[in-house]
Amino acid sequence: MSTLFNDTEIAFRSKSKKQLLQAYWLFRLMGFPELTKIGTYLIKTALKLPLGLKKVIKSTLYEQFCGGETLDECQKTMADLQRFGVYSIPDYVAEGQESQKAFDLAMHQVLQTIDLAQSERNISFAVFKVSALGSVNLLMKVQQGVALSEKEQEECEQLDQRVHRIFSTAIEAGVRVMVDAEESWIQNVIDEWALSAMFLYNTEQAWIFNTCQMYRKDMPKRLQQLADTGKKRSFIPGVKLVRGAYLEKENERAEKMGYNSPIWETKQQTDQAFNEALSFCLAEDIALCIGTHNEESVAITLDLMEMNKIQSSYNGIWFAQLYGMSDHLTFNLAAQGYNVAKYLPFGPMKLSLPYLFRRANENKSVSGQSGRELELLKKELERRESLKH
Repeated sequence: MSTLFNDTEIAFRSKSKKQLLQAYWLFRLMGFPELTKIGTYLIKTALKLPLGLKKVIKSTLYEQFCGGETLDECQKTMADLQRFGVYSIPDYVAEGQESQKAFDLAMHQVLQTIDLAQSERNISFAVFKVSALGSVNLLMKVQQGVALSEKEQEECEQLDQRVHRIFSTAIEAGVRVMVDAEESWIQNVIDEWALSAMFLYNTEQAWIFNTCQMYRKDMPKRLQQLADTGKKRSFIPGVKLVRGAYLEKENERAEKMGYNSPIWETKQQTDQAFNEALSFCLAEDIALCIGTHNEESVAITLDLMEMNKIQSSYNGIWFAQLYGMSDHLTFNLAAQGYNVAKYLPFGPMKLSLPYLFRRANENKSVSGQSGRELELLKKELERRESLKH
């Protein structure tokens, strides 16, 4: 494993001792699956009942993983990150909304991000989830080819208009935009939107990026098809590579409904698919954002870039980690001149809960994640303590 990522002085130089201690205890608690389950329940309860826990949640879990309730609140964090060469990807994470008013609000939050990115150098990508702009049930019906009612057809047109307004606004502003991945039962229709936007806009450079979850068994074939289509239609594919965010949900639904899970059976298979996709994308000149907390995958990318004589500052390759996690990767990559950004979630705390639950579960389910965070936080706390003597 590369020693590049072990420099805790660089990794945590943006953090005060108080912030390090808070992160240390938070990750320590998240390392216990039962406590994570209890904590998730308490968070849900705290937002329904007048308990003092609301304040505690906001100053711990929310503060660790979210940039603020509004884009304005995020700007101080974005400026702090930029001081160390780290860019931001502001991500409006209010989820589970069902009204047309909420969908319009989500669209305007993304448009506001694009507007800010046009004037601020510290934003590398805008990003959105299609399910934040329209009903999940509607997306499921469209993917399944179910006949839509007149009202549903109207809602589908509104959703289409929101998606394309974001794409066209981003292009006009000269801002790259990423489409986040979602569950397999709505992903195909999302892929179609992203692909049609690439046809239109990715002719000279990659402005539109779609997310490929490599825990899906069909994703290597889909990546190959995307590369082939890019050559045939003369556009540059933009891809954000991730391992995948809905593993438990995908497997549970497959078991409940009696079909084969679309997800690889083991983490090792996902890791292999991810690392092979890195080689494939670089060989095919696919514009790439590598969304990972896995040190081995980052080290493999750096080796591939060196082998292919790709400069660290090459704008066609970006790295991204979630805010509040894997600072040892983010800040050490930035210090070496690589393009790296933090996914910076924002939105009302109550509406951000599904995102926070996934972060807690990710640390619970990803082998060694909490342990590695704790190891590095402890090392930095000890290093700072030693400076006093």
